[in-house]
Amino acid sequence: MSATVTNPSLFQERCQRAQAVMAEQGIDYLFIGPGADLQYLIGTPGMDNERMMLFVVPQQGDPAMIVPALEKLATSKYASFFELLDWTDAEGPQGRIKQLVGQAASGTVKAAVGNQLWSMFLLELQKVLPAAEWSKATEVLKKLRITKFPEEIKLLKEAAAIADRTFSDVVNLQFSGRTEREVMGDINNLLLKYGQEKMLFCIVGSGPNGAQPHHHTGDRVIQPGDAVVLDFGGAYKGYTSDMTRTVLVEGGNPDPDFEKVYNLVNQARAAGHKQARPGVSCESVDAAARQVITEGGYGQYFVHRTGHGIGMEVHEEPYIVGGNSLPLEPGMAFSIEPGIYLPGRFGVRIEDIAVVTKDGEENINLSTHEYIRVK
Repeated sequence: MSATVTNPSLFQERCQRAQAVMAEQGIDYLFIGPGADLQYLIGTPGMDNERMMLFVVPQQGDPAMIVPALEKLATSKYASFFELLDWTDAEGPQGRIKQLVGQAASGTVKAAVGNQLWSMFLLELQKVLPAAEWSKATEVLKKLRITKFPEEIKLLKEAAAIADRTFSDVVNLQFSGRTEREVMGDINNLLLKYGQEKMLFCIVGSGPNGAQPHHHTGDRVIQPGDAVVLDFGGAYKGYTSDMTRTVLVEGGNPDPDFEKVYNLVNQARAAGHKQARPGVSCESVDAAARQVITEGGYGQYFVHRTGHGIGMEVHEEPYIVGGNSLPLEPGMAFSIEPGIYLPGRFGVRIEDIAVVTKDGEENINLSTHEYIRVK
């Protein structure tokens, strides 16, 4: 995904906030490779390949970045507040790592590494810091990324609007007699047409395939009377969209329980949104949605958490799941997506993105929650 903003002071502030959290947790070094964490801290996700690209944040002092020599020029435009240390293929990156950690290499330090850092790079770090105590950088960065600033919420809303517009167009196209993969192609084209940089994922689960929450879109031909789960999202200026709707194909012999199940899922979705507000726990939102489905007699068929956070990644903190007592705060953004999945028959899922406000929550997906009949 592309850079999110061009204001260097914002990224410098984020790094300083990360250092403050590191001090609270006693973390000496933060090592971040290419991915969403890097994009959050410097404005670009970096180049993810076999050459080490590593952003190093010490608890005290200025950050620096180790980059392959052939990536130095491309990365330099982001390096307004940190030093770039390049390395060649002939010399390798270890010397640069030693240069940054200095005397710490011979002592015990606490180091946190990004969740998506390749194991081969972690092994290189462990060679330089053999006595280090290692932990996950998530424990540092989730405290920053979990609450969005207004400019981030704006981008999430713009991404959601593109998903809504895509849905409003795709339901006017032909479903019956076409494959799931062909409908997925329609969704991809519409997301790109309306401004998303790429489709990140797409589930088109028709008929019995809809009973698999993470069905791999395939070549099944969609039939009249099928319920079809449409779950898709894309990348937009460094942020993501994610929405799900379930439609019914005209004609044929729809499952006699479809409307009952659909209405129950829709009621569960509404209950989750009603519960979401500052101060309540993540698990209480999950419980509110789950209670509706359980009392409706389908509890065993709601087989996943109610939601996940969203931002630079489709799945991030906070997770709306039983056992997560974390209280919601203004600026948190997450999905609410209850579902019922009847093996061999059909599935129904409805998903919107909720943003916690100072006195409640805002649903940023505006597509209808009533099921639509498609051709």
